[in-house]
Amino acid sequence: MTEYWIPAATCIDELEIKHSRFITSVQQVTSAAEHQAHIRACQQQWTGANHYCNAAITSAPDDSQSYVMSDDGEPSGTAGRPMLNVLLNSGIGEVSVVVVRYFGGVKLGTGGLQRAYTQATLNALECTPKHAKIVRKSACLHYDYADQKVVTHCLAQYDAITEQQEFAAAIEQHIALPEEDFEALAAALKNATQGRVTLKRQTGDNSCA
Repeated sequence: MTEYWIPAATCIDELEIKHSRFITSVQQVTSAAEHQAHIRACQQQWTGANHYCNAAITSAPDDSQSYVMSDDGEPSGTAGRPMLNVLLNSGIGEVSVVVVRYFGGVKLGTGGLQRAYTQATLNALECTPKHAKIVRKSACLHYDYADQKVVTHCLAQYDAITEQQEFAAAIEQHIALPEEDFEALAAALKNATQGRVTLKRQTGDNSCA
């Protein structure tokens, strides 16, 4: 996955089904803690509701470790799972959805609840502005000061973002760039410096492979 959609702003939408109010809030999150903060904010904004059902994908859409869902007292599988299914089918990531339900006195049944939470999530996602997030990978390089100008020029050509830079006897630079551009940038640096600069992938412990 080279890019995916994320919310560009918060959206709130409301749906009424058989006198029950379903208020849906969508916002961007990048962690489970931010998702929980979103739930708490909804609980404070809409006090006294019967349920605060929710679902989230806190990272990229294909990262199953980032999936979160809760029925919050609704019958098992009638709220959180349908909401998460909508998110998965939308291809959106870094997203938190909370559906606040005020019970209107008429039971919807299992199928009715599943349809209601699905529709509430779909409606809210439709009104949510989105923008594409480019998936970036970390890399690093070491080079002499004499090569700084040409290295800076090469990095600019491939939309590389500097995450950390250390100046000592030589320059050590940690960057993030689109994964699809790694090989092309590595070749450009090598050619521009006659092989003096090598781009290396950064591992989980921030060391270079």
